[in-house]
Amino acid sequence: MTMKAIFQPPTTFATTSAIAFAIIHSCSNNQIGIHAFNTHHHPNGNNVGVHFRHLQQSLLFRPSLRLNSDNNSNSNIDEPSSSSSSSSSSILPPPSVLCVGEALFDSLPTGIYLGGAPTNVAVHLASRFKSSSSQSSSTTTTANQTPTVAVATCLGKDQLGKEAHRRLSTKGVRVDYIQFHDEWETGMATAILDANGDATYEFNTPAAWDGLTLEGKLSDLMILQNNYDDDDEGRKEQQSSTTRVFIMGTIAGRLNNEHGATSSATLTTIRNEAPEGSVVLDVNLRSPWYTPESVLELAKGCAMAEDEGGNSDNSPSSSSEASPKKLALLKLNEEELCILEQWCDLKSTSSSSDGNGTEGDDGLTGSILKQRMEQLAKVLNTQRLCVTRGEDGAALLCCKSSRSSSSNDDDNDDNVEFYENAGYPSPAINNDSDTVGAGDAFLAALVASLFIESESPPRALERACALGGYVAGCRGATPEHGDAPEDLKNVFCS
Repeated sequence: MTMKAIFQPPTTFATTSAIAFAIIHSCSNNQIGIHAFNTHHHPNGNNVGVHFRHLQQSLLFRPSLRLNSDNNSNSNIDEPSSSSSSSSSSILPPPSVLCVGEALFDSLPTGIYLGGAPTNVAVHLASRFKSSSSQSSSTTTTANQTPTVAVATCLGKDQLGKEAHRRLSTKGVRVDYIQFHDEWETGMATAILDANGDATYEFNTPAAWDGLTLEGKLSDLMILQNNYDDDDEGRKEQQSSTTRVFIMGTIAGRLNNEHGATSSATLTTIRNEAPEGSVVLDVNLRSPWYTPESVLELAKGCAMAEDEGGNSDNSPSSSSEASPKKLALLKLNEEELCILEQWCDLKSTSSSSDGNGTEGDDGLTGSILKQRMEQLAKVLNTQRLCVTRGEDGAALLCCKSSRSSSSNDDDNDDNVEFYENAGYPSPAINNDSDTVGAGDAFLAALVASLFIESESPPRALERACALGGYVAGCRGATPEHGDAPEDLKNVFCS
């Protein structure tokens, strides 16, 4: 999957191009259809509009959602309550899961869908929590005990931003950590699918999601997290009043600090300040939006200095330095596994040691894959490592050794648990299905099962493969869970 940018000046292209189209809301698949479309060329000769390969003609026109095309369109939009302006949201406890990163609209051949990897994960988690709550008679409905998920992202003060905010709220995702950028537009990615349903993307750049800052409620949350007890007993007592999992990907930091972008710095701070074993990192290597240094920095974390009172501090004058905090989980696909092995100067074993083509001869199954994952997990400072293999399922490695374990103990097979799942065939739900968002759905199910519902790793992997297989057979990244075939639904929803 590759990406390229459509660069724009800092002002929104709603003010530099005449975009006139109507957004039509559909209840299914989180889809927006297009009633009419027109773009104008930027004065420099580059078309800064978005290309839509197929226009949806069958949905009803809703004038209330028309995107204004006049030069003062942003001032005509009623901005939803954001994290800094919503007084009612301040009484809410921290979410159980916070997904941090990009929120944008994906333009696919079948329509336009709300997307962005962390956003997709949040939508699937909200659906999972709702399903679990309705199915379990023991689950209460109090705010402190029912799992919740929020998304921390930045939207534009435009109609698409307003629509994204509305859709997330409708899906059950908390929106009180959403920010709004004064200048940049809500993100838009145009996807072109190949014969296998895999996508390449073009982005408007910079976009609002490049401007996430550690301010308002997001800053307050991290202050609260710094008071979180590191011991297991303290964690159990405070789970209802703190965020248990932070989910982030590598794409949101794509610009580093170029064009005035702030999302990269925000991700890094959250990664380093969140409690030990609470951050889930989804590696998404989308050329040209990454560097080895930036990805490895998020994975390994940064050593935080501590003062004499035990408070973390980035200042070099502090008296002692703590070890970087371990990730709860690092997820990557088979191609990314090879790339990160190269970056970490690790030998990639692609054939069995006996040379007879036995189990694991492709390096992606069995004992050889376990060995590869174990050595990478040690280097990348993670408690768990998951490798997805497309239609061939996934593997999960869980490291039981702690920071205090000796180096000799780290080489003991008893310190790791290794699980594989062969995956589930994607159902033929649509003739024009795509694989967009299948990995995000997989991650959502894995996180919910492992960290929120405390299920066994094999069960969590089974649920994740089932939900990922379902989404791979659908249009868009967030199809309704209730529309899944019963055999798959019984696996990821039961």
